[in-house]
Amino acid sequence: MEKIQMVDVVSMYNRHSKEIDRKIKYLINKGSFIQGNEVIGFEENLSKFLKSKHTISCGNGTDALYIALMALDLKPGDEVIVPSFTFISTVEAVCLLGLKPVFVDINPNTFLIDVEMIENSITEKVKAVIPVHLFGQCCDMVEILRISKQYNIYVIEDAAQSIGSSCVISDKLNRKFSGTIGHIGTTSFYPSKNLGAFGDGGAIFTQNKALAKKIKLISNHGQNKKYSHQIVGLNSRLDSIQAGILNCKLKYLVSDNNKRFNVAKKYNELLSDLDWITLPKKTEKSDHIFHQYSILLSEKVNRTRFQKYLSRNKVPTMIYYPIPAHKQNAYKKFAIKKLSVSESISKNIISLPIHPVLKNSQVKYICDLIRNFK
Repeated sequence: MEKIQMVDVVSMYNRHSKEIDRKIKYLINKGSFIQGNEVIGFEENLSKFLKSKHTISCGNGTDALYIALMALDLKPGDEVIVPSFTFISTVEAVCLLGLKPVFVDINPNTFLIDVEMIENSITEKVKAVIPVHLFGQCCDMVEILRISKQYNIYVIEDAAQSIGSSCVISDKLNRKFSGTIGHIGTTSFYPSKNLGAFGDGGAIFTQNKALAKKIKLISNHGQNKKYSHQIVGLNSRLDSIQAGILNCKLKYLVSDNNKRFNVAKKYNELLSDLDWITLPKKTEKSDHIFHQYSILLSEKVNRTRFQKYLSRNKVPTMIYYPIPAHKQNAYKKFAIKKLSVSESISKNIISLPIHPVLKNSQVKYICDLIRNFK
């Protein structure tokens, strides 16, 4: 059996290596490395795919969040509601601007932000909320949009793990892609993402023309033309080679997401009868593109021993995330309440290999190992 990878970026490259290599060679020979037509073309292609009016690429997913917050003119001390169970970038971007994160818990079934807790956490200081579409499915955007309108707060979607997923946005079953629903959306093109580059990269989405103009200024030193700086900005640009690679890979995103879904379906079939494992739950309002396939082990299972058992048998695993943000040394000063769900899940969650080139035979091997664990 071929070696099982947590994320097999090499095999995923090999499927389209000729096309990607041609694109890279073309851009190198052209001497096009920063911005240019390839980046513009990728932004247009991604906008068309997501039905987003405005797409602005940037240096990485963390920058995307940082720039999104900058564009809203929030003031130091303003509060932003964030889930504690997320990758640290969500919180990091808030704090770097002198804003205050307000940590809330997650739904124990979906790992997505607890919508009821959002509403209960709103004060006059809260100016925004960042729902994280974790592991590949969307938060309850119907309720989040209602809260946003009722309390006049911004919605910044963190869609770093959900590119290509869509969800219901009204009672009429209208659907939109993650990242295109709130005031601003962000994503990451880190190599392991469903749409991954061969280095860092990110993008910001908005349907508001004025916001798009400001985001574009911020991401390029605040300049509207060379050496003409209108506002304070930063240097966060997607390079042409990464844009070229992403242009190649975007064509296969739907089929790759479908393959991930089928891998998850196979896991579900083979593990559903184990009473010491809780399989990932899908929400009714969103589809799922399974950036991660994360299971919960029962309290009686020693996760460390389980992980070592799989590792000895050449099956990699990862823990997303072992420590909630509100328990991290850098951010615990902002924790004003116990978040029992996040704390419990962080102790029992573990993610199994999932990617578009994972074979059924490999999934079966993994599941057979799990079934034999004692």
